[in-house]
Amino acid sequence: MLTRDEDPARRAARLERIVSVLIDRVDRLEERRGSAWSMFQAAVALEQEALARTRDLEQALADLSEKNRDLAVARAAAEEANRSKTRFLRAASHDLLQPLSAARLFLSALSDTELDPLQQELAGRLAGAFESVEELMHAVLDISRLDSQRIEFHRKPVELDALFRRLGAEYAPMAEAAGLRLSFVPTSAVVDSDPTFLRRIAQNLVSNAIKYTETGGVVVGVRRRAGLVWLEIHDSGVGIGQADRTRIFDEFQRAVREGGPQG
Repeated sequence: MLTRDEDPARRAARLERIVSVLIDRVDRLEERRGSAWSMFQAAVALEQEALARTRDLEQALADLSEKNRDLAVARAAAEEANRSKTRFLRAASHDLLQPLSAARLFLSALSDTELDPLQQELAGRLAGAFESVEELMHAVLDISRLDSQRIEFHRKPVELDALFRRLGAEYAPMAEAAGLRLSFVPTSAVVDSDPTFLRRIAQNLVSNAIKYTETGGVVVGVRRRAGLVWLEIHDSGVGIGQADRTRIFDEFQRAVREGGPQG
């Protein structure tokens, strides 16, 4: 408290201290007000940002839901197309097998007549060709069963040397027409497999080897490894490029090559 009798210098010093304290309090009050206002502004901005992100999320969920509906429709259409393909394969194969069976009967009757050696050889080759076509039709039926998951395998011992002799008789004319050597390495190996499907796999490999080899030949044999038997087909063709090897087991894939057969 100030008094009139107090020294003017001391009074001035005390007044300065009081003024300084008051100014400091005013400054702190202004800072608090400014901080509260800043916090209020930040809260408003955060709320607006949250609302914007919520709207973006709702739109993204709506887009995802629409895409899921489109995918479901596309999947249903693909499944129906696959079922239609399976029905067509079954019907077409069944219809084609009937005239093939009739042709084989006529050929059998022809073979029972008197034929000279050349005619007998031609009749035998024709019978083999009809048999191959009929087996291809059965393979198409098997594909339709695979699509419907109704395929059945019948495993039994298969003599690979007998399989090789049959393949040789079937594909020797094809190799000869292409100017290629087709040879089979004799073997005593017997494997446990489905003979029909094993033969179809071997037919496909040998046929492709001949088809995509321009010069040289094709050698078919087996190799025993660690108690297993590996069927191997070697040819002097251009082979399969490294970039195409990941696609060789996909349906209807062909390697793209420059200046050579596409396979």
